[in-house]
This record gives sequence, C-alpha cells and structure tokens, in this order.
Amino acid sequence: MNCELIFYLAAKTGLCEKALENSIADTDLNFQTSLFATSPQTLGSLIIDAFDKTNVVFLIGGLRINDNSGVENVLSKALANKSPDDLKKLKNPVSDYDGYLIRQGGQLLIVLPDEPEEITAILSGPVKNYLSDFTGF
Repeated sequence: MNCELIFYLAAKTGLCEKALENSIADTDLNFQTSLFATSPQTLGSLIIDAFDKTNVVFLIGGLRINDNSGVENVLSKALANKSPDDLKKLKNPVSDYDGYLIRQGGQLLIVLPDEPEEITAILSGPVKNYLSDFTGF
C-alpha cells in the first residue's frame, strides 16, 4: 500500500525518514514522496493532496511547538467541527512528545515527533499492530 510522508517544521529529516522506513520495513507500506511544510496553510494543503493519492499519511514534526503553528493546534482547529472515527495518543517512552493516530473512514494520519529514536520507540509499540490491521497485511 502506498503512503505519503510530510515533514512539518521538522529537524533531522533525513534521519527521521530512515527511522520511519526501518520501523515499517516489515509492512506493506511504500512511500511515494516526502513533502515539506513550513506553515499551517501549506500543511493543510499537503495533507489534503496526500489523502487524494493514498489512505495512509505520516506527519513528522511540529509537536515541540506550542504556539498557533504547532501541529497539535493546527490539527485541533482542523478537527474542531469533526469527530474522527478513531483518535489515539501514541505514548512516547523516550520523551514527553507523544504522537497521534487519527483515522477517519479509510484514511489514517500518524503524527510523530522529529527525533529518530522517538519515532522508532513509538512505532515499536501497539501502533504497529494497528497499522497491520488497517492495511490488511
């Protein structure tokens, strides 16, 4: 199954991409492109475009930002009038910056911090089983 990767105000993008690829190497997910957003507006457009192409999108970065441009604030505003089918906090055993899993119908957004070791730690937990069930592999 194809998926997209979006970096949002992220650091260590090359290392994060490698950590993500290694963490899902035993799945049927294949990245099509890596995209980059530096504003909430660009992020929104990229997410919409990504879901036009695939049902699984990984979003890395923006979790350490506490102002209006932080990913939690941006997604909160985007979801203000909608209740997703599934919304889970993905516990980060390495730091306080947890990830998120948001599913609406057949579309899945996985939000991760921009630290490679944190990506690996989060994706080695229950989210791996969720991904397996969601994508059917």
